[in-house]
Amino acid sequence: MNKMSKYKPHSVDIGPWGKIEQRYVDLIEHEWRVEPMLSLVQFIINNGYDKRLSGYTSLDRLVITIDDPAESHRESLFIQFNQHTRQWHFEYYSKPYDPVEMERYYPEEQGIDKFCQFIEWLKW
Repeated sequence: MNKMSKYKPHSVDIGPWGKIEQRYVDLIEHEWRVEPMLSLVQFIINNGYDKRLSGYTSLDRLVITIDDPAESHRESLFIQFNQHTRQWHFEYYSKPYDPVEMERYYPEEQGIDKFCQFIEWLKW
């Protein structure tokens, strides 16, 4: 970001976790192969992460943050499951306008374990 420009935060509305879960149910009903994303959201809800984490979706991508309201790319973990390669894609951004701080790809079976590792690493 140019130092001369004034920073303007871009707020994003947080969705209730039940609505996020329904989003993935709807995608699956429309033949998107994102069942692992639904399983991850259900894991978040069933294991109490929904009490301390906020989230929203962007198409099939899940964005998790500790802030409510969220600010785009500030303290944000972006999670996407590629239905073609069957791989997870995790990206963590600490500050808007900064490059991704950590980016990783994982096989399908490691999604929930890697989510838990990211949350532990972030101390969320």
